[in-house]
Amino acid sequence: MEAQLFYKELGRLLCAIAAADGKVSDKEVRTLKRIVCEQLVPQEVATDHFGPDQAYVTEFEFEVLADRGASVEGAFDSFIACMARHKHDLTAERRDLIYRCADAVAHAFHGVGRAELPLLRELHEHLH
Repeated sequence: MEAQLFYKELGRLLCAIAAADGKVSDKEVRTLKRIVCEQLVPQEVATDHFGPDQAYVTEFEFEVLADRGASVEGAFDSFIACMARHKHDLTAERRDLIYRCADAVAHAFHGVGRAELPLLRELHEHLH
């Protein structure tokens, strides 16, 4: 799976988790930006034709979906479907990265609530 597609879908997943309770908080946005800078960028070597690290696609996709008020289900289902199509590309390290990012966003605003918990459970079911 190419890096741009992975990071785009990761942005969708993280937006779905952040918006699960009906609103994306500033704390969730700050957590996402921290994740991109501290976890995604250092481990990614791919760049686009303008030069920036492909990991920033996660932040861009998250922000676009959040600004548009995208459907939680649509964003989540897109991620799950994409990962199912590319299951052979998901190494243990990449799965761990997905889990860490999802958990960080879910815990960012008052911890994991009733809205986020089913998404996290389904995520774990689909990635195993």
